[in-house]
Amino acid sequence: MATTVAAIVARARREVEQLFLDKEAFSPDRAVEFEPRMAVQRRYLERLMAEGVVHEVSPGRYWFDLPVHEEMRRQRFAWSMRVLGVAVVVLLVILAVRAVQQWR
Repeated sequence: MATTVAAIVARARREVEQLFLDKEAFSPDRAVEFEPRMAVQRRYLERLMAEGVVHEVSPGRYWFDLPVHEEMRRQRFAWSMRVLGVAVVVLLVILAVRAVQQWR
């Protein structure tokens, strides 16, 4: 069930982003009309707007701020790498402690 929900969310995100990318709606004068067809698309659009990635120029017309989106992705990637680094360090400490215990 969880994988199905994750797949639906991932697809909705791709569809929303792809609309802007396909139409090259990267400035207010290139804004496109968009009416989310699913609640998950609406929530993602609202999230992008709250993060400053998508801007509404008039009701139902939006544009995608590509530099802001790329910066957001870089920040998320950096955060993910820090979390991964911490996890690797913790794993190495656990393995080292177990190795020391076996030698006793």
